Amino acid sequence: MPTADELRAGIHGGVAALRTAIQVSEANWDTPKGTADDGEAGWSPRQVAEHVIPSTMMFANGICAACGYEGPENPLSSTEMPTPADALAALDAVVAAAESKVKYVQDEELGKSAGGEGLGAAPVSMLMQGAMWHFVDHAAQMSNPF
Repeated sequence: MPTADELRAGIHGGVAALRTAIQVSEANWDTPKGTADDGEAGWSPRQVAEHVIPSTMMFANGICAACGYEGPENPLSSTEMPTPADALAALDAVVAAAESKVKYVQDEELGKSAGGEGLGAAPVSMLMQGAMWHFVDHAAQMSNPF
């Protein structure tokens, strides 16, 4: 199993990939890659950003709940990101909020879960891997050619 530090490094790599994808998406920011029938695969880069960036708080709060920490406050007043610059500012804000708590996760906490169903049943290690995957997956989606 990866250590907490390795999982944090993976999350940081995913954030970097998403940052790059946002930066190179300006020309196609509002251009869908498909139709509504395509689901997420048809989303525009903007729609991807408006999904993945706010969900960072869901992962952070799940990790905190499992570890018994108070979760971070959501710094976003809106989930609308009309420009890549808005998305980058929102990404910076949610990552800083999440990192302010997730930086305390220790290796011995990786097996903890909040209990319950769905994400509540997932151990901290899975939530951290999920956050990393979510960033990387949506960065790739955003980066794929139209």
